[in-house]
Amino acid sequence: MKDRKVVTPTDTFFNGIANKFDNNIYGTSKGRLRHQMLLHYLSALIHSPQNLAVLDAGGGTGMMSLEFAQAGHQVTLCDGSEEVLDIAKQRLAGATNICVEQTDILSLDYPQQFDVVLCHAVLEWLQEPLVIIDKLFTQLRQGGRLSLSFFNRDAALFNNAIWGNFDYIEAGLKARNQVRLNPHNAQHPSEILHYIKHKYPTYTIEHKAGIRCFHDYLQDRSKQIDEYDKILALEIKYGATEPYMWLGKYFHLIIKKD
Repeated sequence: MKDRKVVTPTDTFFNGIANKFDNNIYGTSKGRLRHQMLLHYLSALIHSPQNLAVLDAGGGTGMMSLEFAQAGHQVTLCDGSEEVLDIAKQRLAGATNICVEQTDILSLDYPQQFDVVLCHAVLEWLQEPLVIIDKLFTQLRQGGRLSLSFFNRDAALFNNAIWGNFDYIEAGLKARNQVRLNPHNAQHPSEILHYIKHKYPTYTIEHKAGIRCFHDYLQDRSKQIDEYDKILALEIKYGATEPYMWLGKYFHLIIKKD
């Protein structure tokens, strides 16, 4: 594993709460499910017989980078948080096919282009998410694929309505005291899809799905753990189908640069 230059970060990063951030994602049933569903949808790329060049943009503590590296691909992991990357370096210790760089995602400017660009759970933390999509496409070579997932604003509103958080909805899903692990700029899937289709009409949206279409809405929260395998099976069966995909707390796209 190699380190690369440090660039001053902007937007939202997780210095000071890196361990809490990692546990919140991967130490809970919701984080485990999100990761497993991404692995399910990215299986063909992870297990590609070709040796792929992969950029994990905003890749955090390196869980997805690890999956691609263990499959033999050449991975570049970048993130803006030094503390988050410290955890990633521990997780990826011993891997020789991973390069780690601390950089603001807006500063991405690699001389080479990549077969796969991953950008998972990043847009909702940024001030200008559409600018980031443009930036990510510049790093993707012809025929390459962008895997993009983001927090679904429509699902967030629906979930808060179920719990009767009407004042929070009326305030535009903005709390008086913003929790640092609560995304502050969730996106409408329809708006992201519209932007990509109209600005990049020759690109192909190969896949779209919701992630956690059922898990977060269970009235009996104990079943999120006790009957996890049944929830996972349900998510796999219906997550990429109408109308359930639109209820996913996260939305996932795979776009091919034609």
